[in-house]
Amino acid sequence: MTNSNIAQIIECCKGRDVVLFVADQDEISPAEVPFPVVFTGMGKMRMFSGLVKWHETLPEGSNPVVLNLGSAGSARYPIGTIVNCTRIINGGCELVHDCIELPGNGASVFSGDYFMSTQTFSPEQVKELSQQYDLFDMEAYAVAQFCKMYDIPFYCLKAVSDNLDGSLKDWRSILAEIRVQFTELLNSF
Repeated sequence: MTNSNIAQIIECCKGRDVVLFVADQDEISPAEVPFPVVFTGMGKMRMFSGLVKWHETLPEGSNPVVLNLGSAGSARYPIGTIVNCTRIINGGCELVHDCIELPGNGASVFSGDYFMSTQTFSPEQVKELSQQYDLFDMEAYAVAQFCKMYDIPFYCLKAVSDNLDGSLKDWRSILAEIRVQFTELLNSF
């Protein structure tokens, strides 16, 4: 686990109405963490839709903090490392993108429409993008954009689940390990 500003996130979230936004149910167990969890499904559109539905039910005067947790691929960090993401890049099918910067020092996450690996992109594309960005996911940009639109405090923690080379054999078992790490971290808040 990397502590790159994670202690600062813990301090900022203490005593606040934190809501976790998670794509996959294997990434966290709601019964084991002290915050409400909203599962949305994978991808930016599902995440954004989940945020809209959640926001419509917020009582007036609410002051939530959104924390996006999830898995990500990385060629820079070992599998199992939890990373604070502060530079969220929107990647599309044409790899055209824009960026939302969060306060603090942290990693970059390229939020695309596909799993980043040599099975979905050429090895040359994966290598080039891995030199530019620290992590790759499919939801962070949707959360960053939504929270920016509604001026909601937002933090993003990603756990590395694969190394982008297409060798991943059992993603679900890696998620089980990541779930334990996220649970321990969230219970320290």
